[in-house]
Amino acid sequence: MPEAPPARIVVYASDHGFGHAARMLALASRLAEDVAPVTLCAGAAAPMIRAALPFLPAPVDVAFASLDPGLAPRPGALDFDLDRSREALAAWRADLPRLVAIEAERLVSLGAALVVADVPAAAILAAERARIPAVVCSNFTWLDMYAGRFGAELDAILGDAYARARLGYRLRLGAMPLAGLSAIHDIDGVLARHPRRDRAAVRRELGVSDGDLLLGLGLGGSLDVVLYDVLSAAAPASGVRLLAPSHAADPPRRGPLVHFPAITPDPQSYFGACDLVLAKAGYSTLAEAAIAGVPLAVFPLHESPESVRLALDVEAIGLGVRLADEAEARAALSRPEALFDAARRACRGPLPDAAPALAAALRGLLP
Repeated sequence: MPEAPPARIVVYASDHGFGHAARMLALASRLAEDVAPVTLCAGAAAPMIRAALPFLPAPVDVAFASLDPGLAPRPGALDFDLDRSREALAAWRADLPRLVAIEAERLVSLGAALVVADVPAAAILAAERARIPAVVCSNFTWLDMYAGRFGAELDAILGDAYARARLGYRLRLGAMPLAGLSAIHDIDGVLARHPRRDRAAVRRELGVSDGDLLLGLGLGGSLDVVLYDVLSAAAPASGVRLLAPSHAADPPRRGPLVHFPAITPDPQSYFGACDLVLAKAGYSTLAEAAIAGVPLAVFPLHESPESVRLALDVEAIGLGVRLADEAEARAALSRPEALFDAARRACRGPLPDAAPALAAALRGLLP
């Protein structure tokens, strides 16, 4: 009789930005390296994931699944539009039965033995329908994030879904209560991708000299409209170069600004080559800087309890400095050398990688 194939783990990433997909890619890669078949399901971030696949140490299957709306950003990307979010969540509630049915069928066809959700509630409901155990792996649930702002009906749907998860693995950075879960295991370290290339080689590629300070910008689409003018005014006088992702095939050079491709196999290598990362407080940028030991200067997004928690943790854990808001970031960047110095003094070095312990725990749940 032929041997049964190894038990497959199906990992679901929220479609709320690229951060969930980035950290679940780090986890899926570790699981695959430990000889566990893995399928990573993601939505808008799928192109970013596929760009990284050729460089992973072991194969990871990728499938398209957009299972939750998260929060809708405003055009400036530094806060959220609660009215648009409310509309998106109403559409999601109406579509939930269809999403659950499709994913349950997918799980059965894949022969899934375990579902890991970060943090789509629909994935947990689909796992229950397919009679497959599900766990949450995240620093928050959507109950934490929505905080009652979108009504009791939505809270009840989410609470019912999360209650069906076997347990939650709570990531230390930006940790929130994981509301809705009855059993929680805390995971130390950060879940993030390590830099793949040498710092000096990346800086040579960018044309950044050894004597320049390289300031990485993790601001999403807000760069041009929020901080570029003040940064570009300060940088030439201080020997600071500015690094930001770009979706353009050949972006023009603008003074001290240099780019790397927004869709690239290793964005973490570019941020790992920086002397400081200035970011809105989102998990993946912070975690990828922290795992490389790069100091941070962060400010929270409005209307995001997670972002507030992340900014507080940057200060409390010793990853860099916390800025109150965009206005304080502007003021600090009028004297960039002082910001570099403050962040360096506050940074106590890299955080450990959470993936090995988390992968071992998940393997222990397989039949």
